[in-house]
Amino acid sequence: GDISSCGLNDMDTLRAVFNFAQLQGGAMGYSTVMGSLLRTPEAPSGEWMSTFHAYSTEIPEDVAAVDAAVKIEYPGRHQSRTVVQGIISIEKEKAQLSKLSEFGSYNFILTGEVVRDEKLFDSFRYQFNITETDVTGDKFPLVFERYLRPGDYLLNLKLEDLNAKAFYLATKEISVPVVEHLKPATPKDPETARILAEANAAISTGDTTIQIVQPQGQLQTGMLRVDTLTTGSDIVVVEFAVDGKPIFKKRNPPFSVEVDLGSLPRMRTLAAIARDAEGNELARDELSLNTGAQRFDVRLIEPRRGQTYANSLRAEAKVMVPEDKILERVEFYYNETLAATLYQPPFAQPILLPAQEELAYVRVVAYQPDGNSVEDSVFINAPDYMENLEIQFVELFIAVLDKEKHPVEGLEMSDFIVSEDGVQQEPRRFDLVTNLPIHAGIMLDVSGSMDENLEIAQRAALQFFQEAVEPRDRAVLITFNDHPNLQVKFTNEIEKLAGGLAGLKAERGTALYDSLIFALYYFNGIKGQRALILLSDGKDEHSRFSFENTLEYAQRAGVAIYTIGLNIPKRGEARRKLNRIAEETGGRGFLIQTASELPAIYEIIQRELRSRYYLAYQSGNTAEDTDFRTVDVEVSRPGLEAKTMRGYYP
Repeated sequence: GDISSCGLNDMDTLRAVFNFAQLQGGAMGYSTVMGSLLRTPEAPSGEWMSTFHAYSTEIPEDVAAVDAAVKIEYPGRHQSRTVVQGIISIEKEKAQLSKLSEFGSYNFILTGEVVRDEKLFDSFRYQFNITETDVTGDKFPLVFERYLRPGDYLLNLKLEDLNAKAFYLATKEISVPVVEHLKPATPKDPETARILAEANAAISTGDTTIQIVQPQGQLQTGMLRVDTLTTGSDIVVVEFAVDGKPIFKKRNPPFSVEVDLGSLPRMRTLAAIARDAEGNELARDELSLNTGAQRFDVRLIEPRRGQTYANSLRAEAKVMVPEDKILERVEFYYNETLAATLYQPPFAQPILLPAQEELAYVRVVAYQPDGNSVEDSVFINAPDYMENLEIQFVELFIAVLDKEKHPVEGLEMSDFIVSEDGVQQEPRRFDLVTNLPIHAGIMLDVSGSMDENLEIAQRAALQFFQEAVEPRDRAVLITFNDHPNLQVKFTNEIEKLAGGLAGLKAERGTALYDSLIFALYYFNGIKGQRALILLSDGKDEHSRFSFENTLEYAQRAGVAIYTIGLNIPKRGEARRKLNRIAEETGGRGFLIQTASELPAIYEIIQRELRSRYYLAYQSGNTAEDTDFRTVDVEVSRPGLEAKTMRGYYP
């Protein structure tokens, strides 16, 4: 190009580049730098181009067309925005059926853009998978929803038939109206009105709302005042529930209640439901307490438990993503059939119901990029006795040791016998932990009595992180004296863990139990294998929580705790308590005389964590009690010992 046409800032930049190039020698000489500047850029790779096309509404040249039609309806509003509902109708004969063995399905990806005043206002992406048996008529609809402010927009849609490698491209000018009515409108098109009547009836207008005020602090125990903020004049009563069980009704504002959360910071779910004079639900809000910053969760707001649906329903999910993490996608299922995949909020999707049996369920699954997932499900059209039935799925991580305490590998699911409260259970899932990521933590005592051993303990901990933490794993460092300190958050970067170990100072007393509860709380919400390695040289001196409190909390947490007692008397109370915590949680207790023994202990723990078995079963106990349930695992082969958590609280 003509350099003289550059602006002032561009000219300054070019002069700096020329001066830099003239000062360089060798491989970075003037001719090399200038050659790089003047070289024609390489064309994007085919992989880059395919990725670009996947997320844009442009279509490749010379491709087949999908015969489809689109209709736009405005069935309601969500707060200040209007619900824009699109229905793309495709004739069954014009869509391509994919056959995998005897199973057939139609598969589509919808990409959309909403443009206002020549600027991109919204973009979205959906994936639809429709089984052959779910298509009962000559055509089937694909439904999508967006929330837009009233006004004029340009809607660009690209629908790809994945099986036919064909596309449907549509551009529509839409005028989004102001929706004044409080209840969802009936779509103008009779067929749309019929099939989406039940789904649209669940659209919340946002005129009447209720919100639970977030309490101050992280660990919530004892009596807690729960306040709410409400809008709308038609709220007559607000019902409060804890963990799904109603506790109180308030008929006059302010709508607040005091809740006894108990002495331990257990994970709780608070719900506030606003109703009108006829008892109809107007709005609800839920708040999770004591969940920790690492909690990844998804919850179905719609459909509602115990309700009956005939032709359609609205699936809506609320997703909680841990700090510093991202959400990849959300999938909605009807029974085990994938109905739609959403890649951005709002996570709301109308689902058309096929000719069905009376009992069915809706399931939602949320994914992170690393494959971690969480899910929730709701039974619909269920008999009364199933409305409050909860299925308890129990996950066990089992270490199998021989007589010399060496891990044993090569076992199968049939080698394990699992019992709960003396009743044998049937394993449903089985895997080797070598195939699964590990979340591990070192909890390091830095009280005054650790002064002589701290440097060796630091080096041993770093060696454990270096040898044990693989790219898919995460590790955390927690130090404690008379209070706990989150030194390094979960990471797989050894440099950060090393930085957290540097500069530690041994001082003050020991609050072992408070610090252990703090560490277990931080693990809250993490799925999969979790292990905490506790190193301490003294007994508890400053904790607010007792040993019994701590043991119960550890049993509820599901984290394997490995305790290392440094120079603790063999017959002392401190050693007995550390061993008890380890045994109850599926870990192991170690006693060492000097810190120089730590590397060998860490090596044993690392080998055991990598040699564990994952086994899960569906508990046959359907009682609604919350008592501790004892779990016992045995190995059918003689001379082997299975170590896992001693039980759980439902």
